[in-house]
Amino acid sequence: MSENTKKKIVILGGGMGAMVTAFELTSQPNWQDLYDITLYQLGWRLGGKGASGRNMTPHQPYEPDYRIQEHGFHIFFGFYANTFRVMKECYDALENEEGTFQGIENAFQPHSFIVFEDEDKHGRWAPWNIHFPYFKDEFPWPDKDIEVGSPWDYILKMLEFMLHKHSDSPHLDSLSSTSRTELDPDREPIALELLHQVAKRLETPRENLLSRSDREVLAHAHQFAHSLPKDIQHHSSEDHKVLNWLLERFTKLARQKLENAIALLEEKFEQPLIDAHRILIILNLGYAIIRGVVANKIFNWQSFNDLDRHDFRTWLGNNGAWPETANSVLVEVMYDLLLAFPGGIATRENGQLGAAATVRWIWRMIFTYKGAIMWKMNAGMGDTIFTPFYLELKKRGVKFEFFHRVTNLSLNPEQNAIAKVEMGRQVTLKNPEPGYNPLIPVKDLLCWPSEPLYEQIVEGEQLKNNQIDLESFWTPWKDVEQVTLNYEKDFDIVVLGISIGAFPFICEELIKAKIEWQQMVENVQTVTTQGGQLWLKPTLKELGWKQDSPVMGTYVEPLDTYADMTHLIERENWPSDRSPKNIAYFTGVMEDPGIPDRTNYNFPAEHQQKISRQAIDWLNKNTAALWPNATTKENPHGLNWNLLVDLENEQGEQRFYSQFWRVNITPSERYVLSVPQSYQFRLRADGSRWDNRPRGFNNLYLTGDWVDNSFNSGCIEATTMAGMQAARAIIKQQCSQEYHRQQIIGENDAWPKPQSLNFAIAEGG
Repeated sequence: MSENTKKKIVILGGGMGAMVTAFELTSQPNWQDLYDITLYQLGWRLGGKGASGRNMTPHQPYEPDYRIQEHGFHIFFGFYANTFRVMKECYDALENEEGTFQGIENAFQPHSFIVFEDEDKHGRWAPWNIHFPYFKDEFPWPDKDIEVGSPWDYILKMLEFMLHKHSDSPHLDSLSSTSRTELDPDREPIALELLHQVAKRLETPRENLLSRSDREVLAHAHQFAHSLPKDIQHHSSEDHKVLNWLLERFTKLARQKLENAIALLEEKFEQPLIDAHRILIILNLGYAIIRGVVANKIFNWQSFNDLDRHDFRTWLGNNGAWPETANSVLVEVMYDLLLAFPGGIATRENGQLGAAATVRWIWRMIFTYKGAIMWKMNAGMGDTIFTPFYLELKKRGVKFEFFHRVTNLSLNPEQNAIAKVEMGRQVTLKNPEPGYNPLIPVKDLLCWPSEPLYEQIVEGEQLKNNQIDLESFWTPWKDVEQVTLNYEKDFDIVVLGISIGAFPFICEELIKAKIEWQQMVENVQTVTTQGGQLWLKPTLKELGWKQDSPVMGTYVEPLDTYADMTHLIERENWPSDRSPKNIAYFTGVMEDPGIPDRTNYNFPAEHQQKISRQAIDWLNKNTAALWPNATTKENPHGLNWNLLVDLENEQGEQRFYSQFWRVNITPSERYVLSVPQSYQFRLRADGSRWDNRPRGFNNLYLTGDWVDNSFNSGCIEATTMAGMQAARAIIKQQCSQEYHRQQIIGENDAWPKPQSLNFAIAEGG
């Protein structure tokens, strides 16, 4: 292919969706003959909402500690098969290049211990400690395509799980329930003749289906479901009525046990009773999910998305979940995990989370994880994910233009394609020819600094002295040049990898031109978040934590999630006599302050001060339940501030300001929510809707966790899938055009087929 027939692709933004799109495109054979790819990034680093940096501030007489400072709290789940597969390919392609981990197996470590903090109506904390099974011979980076299965496959898995949990819970046997229940043909919805057929299929007397314990009724439901054909199309409506009837009988018996447990817990708050109560909640949650899917006849992934019309907690209640289940930490943790609090008001009443996105998460998280349920990165997210992406893509020939702030996407007169991309160039490079070199060495890794490398910038001293944040929406800094990219001259294709929170400010013409864009921006909501990191002198055990290293959820709002990240100390550069022995990460939403005018330059500092004050107050009230030995006599609930590592050796609460606490209020950093009634407004990677309406803009492709990516929730796996889909959409379009061209001029060279994109779209699309 000649130089002038290459497609010039411009990628806007450097988050995970943009990286995966570029990686998949450049994984095609002879891609250099097909594409010319340039990525434009605001500021000095890649990563988007997943960016991290290294602290560069020296503390006399010490060198910079190069502590990891994250944009947010990131731990990968063991079902992120698309993400891990792409990262393995990236690490393999680098072939043990210096500056990165030597293979993906060294970049991650398994984590299996999860804690849900559970507070009862009397204010008693009873942590729910869960050691998920760890399969040491399994890894989440697959060597072949995954088989996702159908919703019916997950119903079978859930029934298997429920029966296993019941059978392995001896404490349930100590709780009485009605041992025999007789069938009243006038009240039961199932015919006696049909019941006879069920008994025949299960090869058991009919009486066994009517008069057994809750465990035996559950076993019959499990057996009956597994007796049905694998293909849901071969099920009859009577089959599902029978399954639902058996599960209803089971849950009625289980309810009697729950009420017994509740009564006993009022008399004695003992662990066996607590455990039995929790198992019953798990079983009822499983029942409600199965009933909700079966009753609504949702057996393929496309129709499954219709469940997002409902809030998850409300949907559970409508399908047989007990109030104790709907209000349990098992449900609450999903709202915390997906930050499902519009406006940043972290209350149960304000929680809004689509049922489809949540059930999909639960099923995939529990039933498809490989190795461990969670995998922690062995350095910052920037070091572990975006350094290898940057090094490999740069080696392949992708061009990176840092310090470019997108200001507007302009349409052609027909309003069906992008005509111009307008940007502000933020700085002048001293050596523009080689471009900006963004990485610094920290020990054996190349890392992203938390501030620009000023020595490479003409205006560097001015930026540094005035503490200019080039990533901020409210920066007073004036761009040094206006840059306009024109269609056909500078680009043929635009990939929009900037998150949806920024669209009102850069996509105004697109929103006005297409009702689909207007609806998407109005209905796909975002929320502001916060993340904090503490470096402490004592070990986790010395702080008073008695269990294994935890990842914790459902704690006191707004900092409901906490993780021990002490393993990262060795990746930082602390002086030997001042090195911390523990690192704690916290995250949660924050009350939405809105998005004021760009000229409100004090806005970030004001809200940084506000959120820091809130964090101090939170630590003053809620430390004891986490770390009993980290408090003081003067304040038995709050943190002993002297336990924080502070190289400046400030006193009392002032030591907090030596830690790292971040507010994510810039529009593109806002977390994308999965609120009910929003799924149908997401656009696909090619700009089409779920009903396959034509693309809105001919040369524009979309990537990020905000697109309709089949997972439709704010996580790295959804973002990876969106990147793969964007690459596939571009290749598909180019394949179609090239095939047409070959038919006309008679060329025999086949257009390359996607090498790995069959792995994308994990569920129906």
